[in-house]
Amino acid sequence: MTGPLDGIRVLDFTRYQQGPFAAVMLADLGADIIKVEDTEIGDYGRRLFREPDGYSSFFEAHSRGKRGICIDLRTPEGQAVAQKLAATVDVVTENFRPGTMERWGLGYEQLRAINPQVVYGSATGWGSKGPKAAEPSFDQIAQAYSGLAQHAGGGEGARPEIPLPGLADQNGAMNFAFGIVAALFARERTGIGQLVEVSLFGSQLALQSQELNYTLRYGKERPREFRASPTSGHYECADGGWVMIVGIDQKFWPRIARAIERPDLVDDARFSRGGQRFRNRIVLEAEISAAFAANGSGYWLNRLREHDIPASLVNGYVDMIDDEQAAANGYVVEIDHPDFGPTKIVGPHVQFSKMPAKVGDVAPRFGQHTREVLLDAGYSPAEVDALAASGAIRCE
Repeated sequence: MTGPLDGIRVLDFTRYQQGPFAAVMLADLGADIIKVEDTEIGDYGRRLFREPDGYSSFFEAHSRGKRGICIDLRTPEGQAVAQKLAATVDVVTENFRPGTMERWGLGYEQLRAINPQVVYGSATGWGSKGPKAAEPSFDQIAQAYSGLAQHAGGGEGARPEIPLPGLADQNGAMNFAFGIVAALFARERTGIGQLVEVSLFGSQLALQSQELNYTLRYGKERPREFRASPTSGHYECADGGWVMIVGIDQKFWPRIARAIERPDLVDDARFSRGGQRFRNRIVLEAEISAAFAANGSGYWLNRLREHDIPASLVNGYVDMIDDEQAAANGYVVEIDHPDFGPTKIVGPHVQFSKMPAKVGDVAPRFGQHTREVLLDAGYSPAEVDALAASGAIRCE
């Protein structure tokens, strides 16, 4: 059974993470992704976090399910190849600095002239307008500039923290894929292609819209607390493990008090309602912390489940290796990698009942599909050989 994007072809010029992961999501949904790399060193991600055995989790995560080709876009011959391919696809994606694709004859207006229905996705650091539009940017710059690093560190005056390297890239990638799919849907209804733009900066602002809306309204940052409230946060247990509880509704308060074996707290005037609990949070958090410290995390998780309280262990990445929930939903899958054997990877996170998403092939070898793609595009074997000899393309 084919995926929902079966028949959609994407010419993907993106590098690093924001653009490549967006293309991975499109590939999981059945799109044919043609990943374009230069002819000398290829995508920088090939070398990033490469382990002694040759495995790069970075490159595999952001390049699986694609066909890989190599074109020297700095040569007229290479640009002509790219333009010919662009005339045959539904989507073109790029994340170069503004003006780069235009210099190569591959900007939106230039490609729209040869492919009027093309959906052209442009992922930038700052957005295409404004004083910073032409400046370089990467993931952690977006986290810093958008306020996320400061807020994650504790708010104004605190030491900034990067919650997760790659967070802005991954969030931006999801927005990028969302925009491309929306444009494809619009084209299906109207026959009109268009330019789709996302940025790391804009995606980070959207990610924090609730907190930013508070600041935009009141002119100050909401204080960042270790826990959102005494009944919504993580507590350390006797075995060193942590348990996360989220009791944001009044109905959960009596359940929590009874689950932690402190029923006397239910009707305590200091804690009976949400407002009182928040005003007396230091005292209440001390009481709840003492309760959790009396037993292990497994004991408390069972108690919380018995009382129907949203709760979880605070896991590490290693816990996902054999996690039944992740495996049951296909969020973690095992593939047979041709170079590394049975290998577990993060799989598709969007599911469809009739056209299931699925993991495609592993990340392509350098120049693996150049000949195949060009032959499909109408080049003769002799023409491919001549282009390779000239250095305009690279074949495996």
